Amino acid sequence: MINFKTRLGYLLGVGAIFYASYGFTNFLTAQRENVPEIVFDWEHRIPFLTWTIVPYWSLNLLYALVFFLCQDLAQLRRYVVRLLLAQGIAVFGFLCFPLQISWQKPETTGISGFLFESLAGFDQPYNQAPSLHIILTIVVGTFYWRMFPKWRLLLGFWFGLIAVSILTTYQHHFLDLPTGALVGFWVLWLLPEQGISPIFVPFSQSHHRLMRYYGLGAMVCVLLAYLGGGWLWFIWGVVALCLVVLAYGRGVEIFQKQTNGKLSVATCALGLPYLLGARLNIAYWLWRKPKSAVIFENISVGSIIVSGKFEAVLDCCAELPCLNPPDAYEQALMLDLVSPSAKDLCKAVEKLDRLQQTYSSVLVCCALGYGRSVAVVLAWLLATRKIADLDQAIMLVKQARPQIVVSNALRQTILQADKLYQEKTK
Repeated sequence: MINFKTRLGYLLGVGAIFYASYGFTNFLTAQRENVPEIVFDWEHRIPFLTWTIVPYWSLNLLYALVFFLCQDLAQLRRYVVRLLLAQGIAVFGFLCFPLQISWQKPETTGISGFLFESLAGFDQPYNQAPSLHIILTIVVGTFYWRMFPKWRLLLGFWFGLIAVSILTTYQHHFLDLPTGALVGFWVLWLLPEQGISPIFVPFSQSHHRLMRYYGLGAMVCVLLAYLGGGWLWFIWGVVALCLVVLAYGRGVEIFQKQTNGKLSVATCALGLPYLLGARLNIAYWLWRKPKSAVIFENISVGSIIVSGKFEAVLDCCAELPCLNPPDAYEQALMLDLVSPSAKDLCKAVEKLDRLQQTYSSVLVCCALGYGRSVAVVLAWLLATRKIADLDQAIMLVKQARPQIVVSNALRQTILQADKLYQEKTK
């Protein structure tokens, strides 16, 4: 257990850094001349809602309360590091790209008036993009979301009000909201609840050709975003494609797929344009085609979108969530469009063999059911001697999935995986 003094010490320390850095950047920006203001025409129709200062201010209380709700020191320290990283990124943005909001707030009275006056006592209209209020809404809200699952409907509503309140209290322009959300989810991605931080993921074998293709796509999105206005949403595409580039440089850990088949919330948020594109790609290639096919006895290959229809699943798809996995769910995660290694195939064969012996229907899945899943089943058929040789195994699979293409390189990898498996099972 963490004693009260430790919790209070962390709160006071982080709070001091928060107010000092926030006030300092406000002071520096106030000394500048002609601080720009980025506002869309439609924002002038946003109403000033006096009462929304209450949810706006409530973030401060919720922020502080987390220090006393953390269950252990590791959780407290992770929360503190997230707050400090969020603060550092926001301050960097305020100093390098200063913006302001020049709108005058209507007069307010009562409790709302008091809260607005208190806010004006230390705040100035310069710390705009990315909105630190939005960043903290995501970081703090994530803690409560995980801590109180039974209250998620209420929590979602209240933190949604907090997010909207930055506009209805005339504290921020709209641009500050999505940029703040981007930074907030980036903080969660860099400092995940489970697994290793992407910072410490070791470099794997880089797939330079695919990195270049996705990098080129990111550059196209940058050029489109440069047009301004609604085209700025392409910045989201830049972030999503850069995430994929990282995955092809550092491996499947970048997607942060969890043991329950879901991607982390941060990965879903940052990579949403790519994830939507991947889903559309599945819909296109599998239109009026079978989503899965039985290959041998109780083993099928297919798309991850039909995983809920089987008693057991071996998931090979690193980049997409398995939305409805069965209780018997295992992973052998691999990257799309990349020939798997012999070591990865050998591990997948071991898992598949256990599932095959226990369950009556087993799906080996990837995005389409034509690539990674097929490689695993071919390796399993050969390694477990269900089929005499690789050519016969390929012919068997092609009867069910005629679209598959097995390259010479993949053939050699499957044969190597077979040797590894035989050595392990001697």
